[in-house]
Amino acid sequence: MAKTLSTTALAKTLGMPAKTLFDRLAKAGYLVREAERWCLTEQGRLAGGGTAHSEKFGEYVVWPENLTLPAAEGLLSVSKLSESTGLGRESLLGLLHEVGYLAPAPKGWRVTDSGRAAGGIQQADKRSGAPYSLWPAALVTDPLLKRALAQALGKDADKESTHGSIASFRAKFDAKYRTLDGHYVRSVEELTIDNWLYLAGLAHAYERPVRETLGQVNETYCSFFLPRGAIYIDYVEGLDAETLGERQTLYRQLGLKLIQLYQADLANLDEVLPRRLLAFGIEVY
Repeated sequence: MAKTLSTTALAKTLGMPAKTLFDRLAKAGYLVREAERWCLTEQGRLAGGGTAHSEKFGEYVVWPENLTLPAAEGLLSVSKLSESTGLGRESLLGLLHEVGYLAPAPKGWRVTDSGRAAGGIQQADKRSGAPYSLWPAALVTDPLLKRALAQALGKDADKESTHGSIASFRAKFDAKYRTLDGHYVRSVEELTIDNWLYLAGLAHAYERPVRETLGQVNETYCSFFLPRGAIYIDYVEGLDAETLGERQTLYRQLGLKLIQLYQADLANLDEVLPRRLLAFGIEVY
């Protein structure tokens, strides 16, 4: 079992001032200052941190002596990161939420598991405690965010339609049904779902690509995507058993929130969707 050291002892071993190490671990989201003491975060625990107790100091944080320190430089606030994207801060926050890297939290935003894997670091304002995030500058090259940015800026709107099986599908089934919110969908069934979401006040995207692995997308598209809660809604009537099984496995492996709808559900959406959405924490009034 690896030997553990207090943060102060670890700093001495590393040959750096204790304040420098505390600041570095806090900036990385491993520690947070609460009630005049340093507390271990979940991210710090995942990095190998733990707690110990002494009669003199009470509970304190300990680290493995071979702890890999997080990068000291190169992390940017969303405001600073937005300067290189062409989007304003609020729009970039919304886009990071849309791709699943941030989630709303009281007074701010929480970095999700996917966001942490993409390099996001959770922080908290020292005075108010409001949560915010820091990101590596290289995040703008993340394939998933890069694609979303291009679409948001109108620079890549048609690129995804020019190749692959999705292009063949779209050529065969034209989107000719105009919904209440202006979307064009490919069937009366999708129109019914889209209109229900719009009238329920739920922002949604149509034919959202599903993330295959972190930072990547594939040729699997979901009927609808709700940024609030990062929920996928798939109309699956008519899919064969093999395809349906593959899609269910994909969502399960990625840990994504999925609601599958069939023809029989459409006549009872007022009962079906509020119940299914509430299971994911979304209330519909």
